[in-house]
Amino acid sequence: MTQEILRPVADNASGGAESDTVASSPRHAEQQQPRTRGGVRKVLGWMLLVMLVVAIWPATWGGLTGITVVNGHSMEPAYENNDMVLTLRHSSYAVGDVVSYKVPEGQDGAGGRVIHRIIAVDDSGVQPVFTTQGDNNPSVDPWRFSTTDIVGEATLRVPRIGGAFNGSSGLMLGAVVGFAVLVVLWPSRPKPQNGAPTTKPTHETD
Repeated sequence: MTQEILRPVADNASGGAESDTVASSPRHAEQQQPRTRGGVRKVLGWMLLVMLVVAIWPATWGGLTGITVVNGHSMEPAYENNDMVLTLRHSSYAVGDVVSYKVPEGQDGAGGRVIHRIIAVDDSGVQPVFTTQGDNNPSVDPWRFSTTDIVGEATLRVPRIGGAFNGSSGLMLGAVVGFAVLVVLWPSRPKPQNGAPTTKPTHETD
């Protein structure tokens, strides 16, 4: 036999519907706050992602950063074979800077990437002309290049991982951005509201 339990219902003195009072209750406002906070976090996450992409966008694609993998021993002990070097593009460079640059057209090895130290600057022309030499090399490099050929100045060295990317800055960029997107879009676990039931209510009958 099923028993029905009758509970007294309080009179509404104003005569309005009870749902009007529930809609403006503090608990209803608390339920809306997690959704608002989650939306703000997602917007901030996307903003940080855009800033990250801008910060690491390769100089070869018009950005400020570059990634050069050291191939050889000409810059030891500062940089060793298979080191990955992050470079930043500047408006000017000086003697003593370690720069990554492309060998200009018309010179032996044109198009190749070199990361050596600037040892001389010729400012007599329209653009400065640089001369470099490897720290571990006995002779001066044969190449002469200008600011437009420089990818950037060496800023950060990551030892012995360059071989994994085979000198591909695009691959490195994709790995970093892919990880950032995963972090931004990974769904957060919703927290239970205070006083909210964690399981569905059950109805008992006799």
